[in-house]
Amino acid sequence: MTERRFTDKAELDPASVRGLPDFHPAMVGNRTLFPTTVVTVTAEAPDNLLVSGRNNRKLGETITKGRFAGYALYGLTLEERATCPGDCHARGFCYGNGVQLARRHRIGDAEVFYDRLGAEIAQRLADHPEGVMIRLHVLGDFPSVEYVAFWSDMLAEHEKLACYGYTARRTKAWDGDEIGDAIQAVKDQYPDRFRIRWSSPVSRPDGAFITDRIPEKPRVDEGLVCPNMRDATSCCASCALCWEPAAKHDTIVFIKHGPTSLAAAADVAMRRAAVPAPSPASGRVLPALPAPVVERVDPLRAVAAIQLPAGVKPRPGVGSAPELRYVRPSELHVEAAYQRDLSPKSIKLIRRIVAGFDWAKLKPPIAAETADGLFVIDGQHTAIAAATHPEIEKIPVLVVEAEQIERRADAFVAHNRDRVAMSALQVFHAEVAAGNQDAVAVMDAIRRGGGSVPRLPPAKGYARPGQIVAVNELRRMLQSFGPEGIERVVRIAVKAGLAPVATTAIIGLRVVCNEPRFAEAAALGDDALAAALASITNLEATANAYGAETGQNRYRACACLIERAAQAKIVGVAA
Repeated sequence: MTERRFTDKAELDPASVRGLPDFHPAMVGNRTLFPTTVVTVTAEAPDNLLVSGRNNRKLGETITKGRFAGYALYGLTLEERATCPGDCHARGFCYGNGVQLARRHRIGDAEVFYDRLGAEIAQRLADHPEGVMIRLHVLGDFPSVEYVAFWSDMLAEHEKLACYGYTARRTKAWDGDEIGDAIQAVKDQYPDRFRIRWSSPVSRPDGAFITDRIPEKPRVDEGLVCPNMRDATSCCASCALCWEPAAKHDTIVFIKHGPTSLAAAADVAMRRAAVPAPSPASGRVLPALPAPVVERVDPLRAVAAIQLPAGVKPRPGVGSAPELRYVRPSELHVEAAYQRDLSPKSIKLIRRIVAGFDWAKLKPPIAAETADGLFVIDGQHTAIAAATHPEIEKIPVLVVEAEQIERRADAFVAHNRDRVAMSALQVFHAEVAAGNQDAVAVMDAIRRGGGSVPRLPPAKGYARPGQIVAVNELRRMLQSFGPEGIERVVRIAVKAGLAPVATTAIIGLRVVCNEPRFAEAAALGDDALAAALASITNLEATANAYGAETGQNRYRACACLIERAAQAKIVGVAA
């Protein structure tokens, strides 16, 4: 019998598991709800990265069944959301939302992390010559191709090492990325010892699926229900289903679960969100929150120091503070050795800066003073725009000490690497928050139509119905068709259940609803158009194929397909 420290088990109640809303800071910031539990791995800390399954009620200490019987079982925990794909279907109701005590490991310096983990794996195998199985990951996911390659190296080096787990990553063939392809490559190379299942909102071979109900039988339509959740076995160590070959082509079904306090914790977390909740006009209805009422924190927050883990030491000797100096933009120089050339995209950006120049939007360039003058390290587009604007004589510049070109190039890399790029959807949300009239008008129309705008682009097959990803196309519609035109297009797309609502559908509906050529179809009404749109299988591919067949672009082809389907349905009803 496998040994575990904790044997208590919460009653399963999938209906009580409440997820975080999209606007919650942990969702927006791609982080855990419990940032103080995150430890950056250094050469000195923490003492260990792998935790014995004896300390985890679900895992167990030693495998007692199957080909890996006798292997010691360990778990590795990373930070949920921070290491996971942004379109993970379980992102909001992640089990980690209720795990307040788990230590999450952050990679930090990759070389240090891999050295530490590699040495610990070797030590665990020395302690357990029968073999070691590692659960990847109790929380978190595969954050990079380099990380996947590390496990490939470990498996090649240690014949008695095996891994199992679940990933929300996907291969490119499943609309994923290179991380998913790397995982598949290691699965192919070590099919018995790298048993990573594909966690997905749909049932698929070698997959894992989360259900919202409590199944009555061990096998349901989606696959095999986890025996531990059916109380048919005590833990993973006494089960072995997930990694044994007999179930390789099956889907393992897990019941949505979490500690009994998860719903209450989610309520508190939602009320403490720094961003206000959506208005009722958004069409999103959140469940009523139970008493006692927890006061929402003020949406303004002071800049405050964060708590550093024991192993993270502030860099000593930060150098001389920069000097703020007003200079003529034409006095600045750009070094081609490490700076980017001015591409057509750069020229467009500079023109936009000039056209909308506002001191409130200016970020001072950073320049290094040398014997040959001031060299721009960061902000050449701003400097060139200022030099171009006829009313700008001088701009503020932060002047730093970097006499050697190597130091200037290193600073340039840091400025362009250590920043968080914003997606078009995030920019749109920021413009709404800033009160941009066009953005606010588009968002209001989307909400009236029953749609929503995610902050991160959801991948195909992982979006929710009514999520708008082509916000720029709707902004273009605003000038010619007004908010009412946007609202109607969104309403039809939402009724059709499109997930997500992309450019082809938006333009196709715009054409049907507004061009005289399609007036008869437009007059059929929103419900008829929605039913017609919903009946078109694989809209993008069908529109592309029909466009190639008829000599039209895919947008007008989409409009024709909607018209044809709507008329066919009306004729069918009349008959």
